[in-house]
Amino acid sequence: MSDGSSHIRFCVLGSGSSGNSALLQTPHARVLIDIGFTPDEIAKRLEGTGGGWESLSAVVLTHTHGDHLKKRTLKALVEHHVPFYCHESHAKHLQGGRYFKKLVQAGLLFTYGAPQPFEVAGELLFHPLRLPHDCPPTFGFRIETADATGRARRIGYLSDLGHWTDAHLEACLDADLLALEFNHDVAMEKNSGRHPSLIARVLGSEGHLSNAQAADALTRILQRGPNGGPARVVQMHLSGDCNRPDLAFAAAQQAVAELGAHTQIFSTRQEARGTIHEL
Repeated sequence: MSDGSSHIRFCVLGSGSSGNSALLQTPHARVLIDIGFTPDEIAKRLEGTGGGWESLSAVVLTHTHGDHLKKRTLKALVEHHVPFYCHESHAKHLQGGRYFKKLVQAGLLFTYGAPQPFEVAGELLFHPLRLPHDCPPTFGFRIETADATGRARRIGYLSDLGHWTDAHLEACLDADLLALEFNHDVAMEKNSGRHPSLIARVLGSEGHLSNAQAADALTRILQRGPNGGPARVVQMHLSGDCNRPDLAFAAAQQAVAELGAHTQIFSTRQEARGTIHEL
């Protein structure tokens, strides 16, 4: 399943309210975090990464909102014999679906608990982190692996959370790469003309992180992290209506500049695959 690279690679295939999925590659495994797109769209976005559906090792689910799990995409997992990892509660929620039933019948369902870590594809150790989001339970992950030389690599993955806690930050202090939600600009959200209930949901403690909240989290991590914090920060789940990449970037870059850190900031998009990061 490897393309021969000795590197660990991470790439967000797309992130936003219309679909989310990220690819994590090791020398011998390819794993998707979430499948919020159709099978054809995922195949399209995997082009140029060195693999496709036929080479995927597993899919790991964060939560069951439709922009993170396209239920009919489960059919592609069965067709290509791709193992599916989800929380025990996710499995109970999905058990009535026809594609999920086929997945179970094919022996491709694996469930995880929390906070117990679980191994995926023999090379990746996922530590589930419970996130405050209005689709309980929702999880982020601290992911540990090693490159071909045996050097440890760590990724923090936090998307869809209304606020962060010290425990979330603690799990990401030594991350080489931090993938973090920068969902909205508060002023744009408040002045968006959206229904008041939607605005309240997004701004609530179980909604989504604002640029300011995410930048604050990044500041804390850069202050406390060994070796100056993560080398790269990947901004995820930017709102198409209530945020702009330049605003999200500026918020993160200010945190980096104020601390004199060397962290690089990358924004992701809904409509296209992002940068392939080699760790």
